[in-house]
Amino acid sequence: MEKEKLSVAKVVRDLIMSKPMIKECMLLDVINYSATARILAKELEEMGYTTSTEAIKMSLLRLREELKKERGLLEKRIQKIIAKTVIELQSDLAVITVEKSALLRDFHSFSGIMERARFFQLTQGLETFTVVISSEQKDEILRLWEGYIVDVIEDQTAIVLISPKEIIETPGVVTFITSALSFNGINVTQVISCHRETIFVVNRKDAPFAYQIIEKPILQMRARK
Repeated sequence: MEKEKLSVAKVVRDLIMSKPMIKECMLLDVINYSATARILAKELEEMGYTTSTEAIKMSLLRLREELKKERGLLEKRIQKIIAKTVIELQSDLAVITVEKSALLRDFHSFSGIMERARFFQLTQGLETFTVVISSEQKDEILRLWEGYIVDVIEDQTAIVLISPKEIIETPGVVTFITSALSFNGINVTQVISCHRETIFVVNRKDAPFAYQIIEKPILQMRARK
């Protein structure tokens, strides 16, 4: 009985927010609300809620307007951040993954290599470390951790985005860029976030096209200011 007193709109919103494909279709107005309401009615019934499909449909229509308003405000924030973003390239890199124990054991020797590197990024996983480093230091790394290397990916380029500090608390900026790269068939080897910097590591042969894909919205959004 208590569940019946809860807001249908609240329950429907929670369901939709857990179904990103339906949410996106609502934002694009390419959804049959009556059919969706019938589907959700079955889910609500299984959860112990009792309501009509018409009430669910009305909740969906109200939610659509709320989501559009929220999306509009978020898109404006994303556009401002992208317009102020600076893009740089770092080429001739290697991505090397090593067992955690080896790096910790030889960290002093590794730190010397790190200091000499033209480009360096370190990411820690549960069992491994992944190093993105300039190719000049690749052989030193391989000798240092011989027998403990998990994977090596050569011929990589880092696309470095330097954004205003608002990126730290604004959702969707990285998704916007990764979606554009993915849509255009660009495989991202590594995504690294460091305060205001977002680094996308891609294959060297894909780097010029990836750069153009990212630069285009930056220039477009600057022109709108």
